[in-house]
Amino acid sequence: MTKENRKLGYSSLLVDDLHKELYPSIELYKDGHFDEAVRKASQRFLNRIQEGLGLPRQHGTPLIEKAFSSDNPLLAFNDRETPTERNEHDGFRHMAVGLVRGLRNVLSHEDDYGLTATTALEWMAFISAMHRRLDEARQVAVEQPGNNGADG
Repeated sequence: MTKENRKLGYSSLLVDDLHKELYPSIELYKDGHFDEAVRKASQRFLNRIQEGLGLPRQHGTPLIEKAFSSDNPLLAFNDRETPTERNEHDGFRHMAVGLVRGLRNVLSHEDDYGLTATTALEWMAFISAMHRRLDEARQVAVEQPGNNGADG
């Protein structure tokens, strides 16, 4: 950390500062397995939603869309009453879909995507922030019986 950053109150992000849900991925990262570390971190985010809602047959984008639906969400951060609250809710859903489609899916289907140590740490920091936000979500509804099919 530079003297100027200390003066301004900035801190340096360390891999060990990431959310506890990323601990298994952090070990992969430290061993130089950057693609796999980010893939596992992104999958853990999805698994956590799946497990928390009891939706073992929901996966990927359909899981995120169901969990954070605009109209009938199962999880929410706020009451979604004001434009700002709706933007916050919808924005998180869009970032989560991006995590699934732009990271998890890509890394799951490429043998060697080639993330660098820096890029992998940046993605892991993003996923860590998503986990921290998920910590603040509350369940506002439950899945209706018979509507728990797998995505197609």
